[in-house]
Amino acid sequence: MKIHKPTYNAATKIYTCELSDGFRLSLEKEKDEAVSSPPISETLLTTLTQTVIDSTNGWFTKPLTKEWLRSRVFVDVPTTEVPGEFDGKAEFVASQLIISKEEFRFRCMVASLIPAEKVMIAFDEPEEVKPEETIPENSDLEPLGIGPTRRILQKAQVMKQRTKAARALFRAERLTQEYIQLYGAEDTDWEDENDDDERD
Repeated sequence: MKIHKPTYNAATKIYTCELSDGFRLSLEKEKDEAVSSPPISETLLTTLTQTVIDSTNGWFTKPLTKEWLRSRVFVDVPTTEVPGEFDGKAEFVASQLIISKEEFRFRCMVASLIPAEKVMIAFDEPEEVKPEETIPENSDLEPLGIGPTRRILQKAQVMKQRTKAARALFRAERLTQEYIQLYGAEDTDWEDENDDDERD
């Protein structure tokens, strides 16, 4: 960082020095979050104190000392210039050194506002299939064309249920035959009971 020669304002009795390659500070901010000034480390303040002493050598009638200057070095960060709706990283760069009888104040300016990357969360969910659009399983029907009508879909459901019923009846008959082989045909009165129920 280079501190250029000061210009003097007689009305305010303040010297203003322009800076080249000033130090940088940054802060992270979320949208609508209050902006607080980034912390100024002791290391940075110590470095700035030494930089002022080295850069202003010969400017003062009485040379500056670390002990006297250290408590008079301040840093201004213009956090109010960061928009409230901004979400991301704000970077500041020191641009001026203001020298008065009481203090040596480094003024920063906004160098850049880097928006945060937008959060894009995508859940891969299977498409919901409506019951009436379900393609029948194990059906002897021809494959349905694109965009089957409601009538075709409903007929496919009916055929599927009829196929299940036929298989259930087949299994019942097979179990009945196995039962007769083991215990004889005399004890098959449940068939008569079913017949009576059907007639009623």
